[in-house]
Amino acid sequence: MHGFYNAYWWIFLLRGIFALVLGILAVGWPEATFTTLIVFFGTYLFIAGILAVIGVIAARKTSENWSVFLFSAIFGIILGILTFYNPFATGAALIYLIACWALIAGLLELIIAIRLRRVVTGEGWYILGGLLTILFGTLLAANPVAPAVTLTWIFGIYAIFTGLFLIILSVRLRRHSRPRTIA
Repeated sequence: MHGFYNAYWWIFLLRGIFALVLGILAVGWPEATFTTLIVFFGTYLFIAGILAVIGVIAARKTSENWSVFLFSAIFGIILGILTFYNPFATGAALIYLIACWALIAGLLELIIAIRLRRVVTGEGWYILGGLLTILFGTLLAANPVAPAVTLTWIFGIYAIFTGLFLIILSVRLRRHSRPRTIA
């Protein structure tokens, strides 16, 4: 598993950059409608799921828990596709599904972060990202009828911080993966 994180640090970087850009767009357009929020989030789920599948495929020979990560990735892709199918009819249901995804993804991020303690220091950023993802899921489940602008801001702030945490983690993993020279 150590080799996977060192070799594929860039997957965390791509996910982080994508989340950061999407978050900035969501915060920059607070008047966005509920449908736009759902489509933005569906796009995030779909692309993040595809990037996670790439990581799972790369890790399947080096990680004994690749199937758990594959489940999370496929769940995200399916939710992303559902948002494109009919965002109006499935809006309320998607909020609950997205909340469920966030709770599951946040829990898995916490598990990964705990395992990263053996690989790199500074895994606290990923723990914080996992906790933020769980908080995001909890907020969505607690108030699914919140106004579209509020959800846009919540999603945007969530995506910005999650993106930053993933970028920080990828930089730390990249630094850790470089060969060390003895002077």
